[in-house]
Amino acid sequence: MPTRSAIVKIFLPLAASLLWAAPIVAQTTHVSLPLKAQQLMGMKVEDIDGQKIGTIRNLVLDTRTGQLKYAVIGSGGFLGVRATLRLAPAEVMSAATAKRQTLAINATAAQWSHAPVFKWSHLASLAEPTRAREISRYFEPTAARASRAGTLSTTGRWAAEETNALEPVLKFVSDLIGMNVVNQNQEKIGEVLDLLVSFGKPRPAFALVSTGRLFHRGHQFAVPLKALSASDNGRALKIEVDTAALQQASPFNSQVWDARGTNGSGQVYRYSKGDE
Repeated sequence: MPTRSAIVKIFLPLAASLLWAAPIVAQTTHVSLPLKAQQLMGMKVEDIDGQKIGTIRNLVLDTRTGQLKYAVIGSGGFLGVRATLRLAPAEVMSAATAKRQTLAINATAAQWSHAPVFKWSHLASLAEPTRAREISRYFEPTAARASRAGTLSTTGRWAAEETNALEPVLKFVSDLIGMNVVNQNQEKIGEVLDLLVSFGKPRPAFALVSTGRLFHRGHQFAVPLKALSASDNGRALKIEVDTAALQQASPFNSQVWDARGTNGSGQVYRYSKGDE
């Protein structure tokens, strides 16, 4: 049987290695990995105290910038019917939770219960700077909100930002998934299967496009959402890319995602299940 001193000699290095490993594990849980939009649908959302406040009913994206703007969260009702819908800015949402199929929002239950109510028909109103600012400031920490008081008027910096900023083009994720994707000649390339998004700091989303039988066997490509525009008839999404560019596409990986779309807004990447 090993002596106490021998046990200590074995245990201490092991304990030290675990202590060094702990921060690494903690950091990896906060990495903004791409999340599949369809997998987020129906996921439970908890407040900062771990209490359920609702479930994800949809996501709102700005197709002009390619960024995820809001999560639509439903609470109450029966089997989702007559549920109360509220919006949570992507910045206050997190997927870094210890519970499976559970997301977190940086808000208390009381704060959430008084958050602005949303209706499906109100999507267009979110493009108005005043409405967007109202929702964003509601979720600001109290200290940050107080620091803004008396310093920002409609004739000050807010007005300047509203004048210079391009009006967002807002779409529900559910409306984008399933849309056909065509090239500059209006020839069908494929369709949108899903979208890669993330919570926290703004990051351009990617559309996952399936080419179907374009290459005799199905392939998937990750396309920056902001590289897609409405087709001439408005019934499809258009991208300025040809078949050769698709065949030569580089693989989508963590480096591409971490680059936050700075490698070229129109670049297309080959996507495989191994990238998930």
